[in-house]
Amino acid sequence: MADADEDVINTSSAGAAQMDTDLSDETQDFRLLSHLNFLNDSTSSSLPKRGEKDFEPNPTEFQADVLSASRQAMHNALAHPRIHNPKTWVIGFYAPDGPMPPPDHVDTAKTAGKGMGVSQDSCVYIPNAKGSTFQSIGQADRWNRLWLLPEEAIYMLERGNLDIRWPSASTAPAEDEEDDISIPMSLQAAYSCFMGHAGLTLERYSVYAALRRLGYTVLRAPAWDDSAKPYNTKTEMDIDAYTQPTHRGPGLGGILACISNWMSDPFSTASPAAGPLVGCGIHRSHNDVYRKMALIPWYDPALAPQKDPLDTTAPFRVVLHVYKPGTVIKKSAIPPPDFRIAVLSTREQTTIPTLPELSALLQSTPLDPPRGEKMERMMYMRVRHGYRNVVLAVVDQGVTSFLRVGDAAFGKEKLFAAKYAPRGTKKSGYSKPKR
Repeated sequence: MADADEDVINTSSAGAAQMDTDLSDETQDFRLLSHLNFLNDSTSSSLPKRGEKDFEPNPTEFQADVLSASRQAMHNALAHPRIHNPKTWVIGFYAPDGPMPPPDHVDTAKTAGKGMGVSQDSCVYIPNAKGSTFQSIGQADRWNRLWLLPEEAIYMLERGNLDIRWPSASTAPAEDEEDDISIPMSLQAAYSCFMGHAGLTLERYSVYAALRRLGYTVLRAPAWDDSAKPYNTKTEMDIDAYTQPTHRGPGLGGILACISNWMSDPFSTASPAAGPLVGCGIHRSHNDVYRKMALIPWYDPALAPQKDPLDTTAPFRVVLHVYKPGTVIKKSAIPPPDFRIAVLSTREQTTIPTLPELSALLQSTPLDPPRGEKMERMMYMRVRHGYRNVVLAVVDQGVTSFLRVGDAAFGKEKLFAAKYAPRGTKKSGYSKPKR
């Protein structure tokens, strides 16, 4: 039997030859160590290699040819001419001096800038806009010309939806020029002209373009301009005057009423410094006791005053209003945004934001308390939503990270007053343990 087993082991069958074997499970052949140079020559210290790596350079030019061919293919793809579809070919003209009326309507100074109904930061206008892309971008003037902001012009030029042309003179737009005579603007020239114009930075544009590519509608916020100042200033007394004063009745009756309310009011938290923690009073439930023990004051964001969005310091100010994809937006009646974004650059802001900076940023946004049936049921969702929230877009050398900061109200969540559903099948909440 032993000889038969050895014959079976030594005999190689066709099926066994096709089986894949792991080299680590086999007994290694150590005869290769005898061919090492450092065993015979003490000056050599080379180690054996199990195989050539793909990324290891070799003396031939094969790898260099592969890399050269790959680079050439990339250059050919970038150098390929890009043409516009004649049906959707949109031509825009660069206006370096801002919004200006057509040459035949230059009669009064009121027709320029805000008198045209467009932003003064607009620098590109389109005589005939085509396509659904321009429904949520740009502003139209009284002559049905669509004016684009710098970030909108660069984004449309990058997408290939817009062909921007240079004006014939630097003092007036070139609307009456022929399309074949005007000179098209390259993407490099667009970055050179538009970047840095009207507060546009590379970090703000990267956030704008990333959100637009994802389908969001992005508009400028009123605090886009870092040098803008608030329209009206408030004193510290007005800012801190949001607490309601305590009213007391006059005379002896009012004093007796205050004493009676203090004795029987279960919501009062006025306890003596010495003596029992709960103090005197009538307590009809455990909730009354817990309310008496609530000695630490807490912050209520619902009572905090709302500041002017311009009453903040850059970069901690809302510069972009973002709407979810599919939101129908009318340019004549813009709804409240779904997200408010502040753009931060790690090259300028190298430290973590401080509490006063975040507080001023949150107070510049309107009150947005958690609403809805789902919010009422789930406490952690209410705390996470907060009463005010801002999204921080942190740009680190081109890499954007979105962080959501909320003004939560932990003191409003009374855990002792929370009502939980009874566990078990019976009404009393008691269920017989399983055996």
